[in-house]
Amino acid sequence: MIFLSDTLIDPQSITDKIIPNGIWPFIIQLISTFIMLFIVKKFLYTPIKNMLDQRAEFVRVQLREAAEKEKASGLLQAKLEKEAKQAKADLQRIRQEAQDEIERTKQQLLSEAQLQASMLKQKANEEIILAKQKALAQIEEEIIQVALSATSQLLKREVTSKDNEKMVEDFIKGIRH
Repeated sequence: MIFLSDTLIDPQSITDKIIPNGIWPFIIQLISTFIMLFIVKKFLYTPIKNMLDQRAEFVRVQLREAAEKEKASGLLQAKLEKEAKQAKADLQRIRQEAQDEIERTKQQLLSEAQLQASMLKQKANEEIILAKQKALAQIEEEIIQVALSATSQLLKREVTSKDNEKMVEDFIKGIRH
């Protein structure tokens, strides 16, 4: 017998209160609860757990594939950025080469133009000198003819070729001095 406070408690009364209909209905209820738990586990819990496990595996696979794709995307992006930088550098190099070629061509054309201009100037100067010499020779010839004609009228006689040469030489010496 158990004493709680001042009153005496009988163990049979506790058992009667816990199991009011007797032990056999309790055992049957207990067995039916275990059967119910077994059925729930067999037909509900295990399939749902398997379905959840499959879903979890699917999510893990999807996450792994997403991570791999993200990594591949990062590598591809880095590769594309590197190629873009290389293309930009190549473009800059080609542009610089083109500018250098343009400058060389410009300098070459300018040099050729200056050379041609100086050659044309020299040729023009030579032509001027030749024309001047030719004009002077022509003027001398005309002056000689005028002088001879004036001399022959002054002398009223025929001037011999010897006289003519002497007068021309004297006249030319006078013009040159």
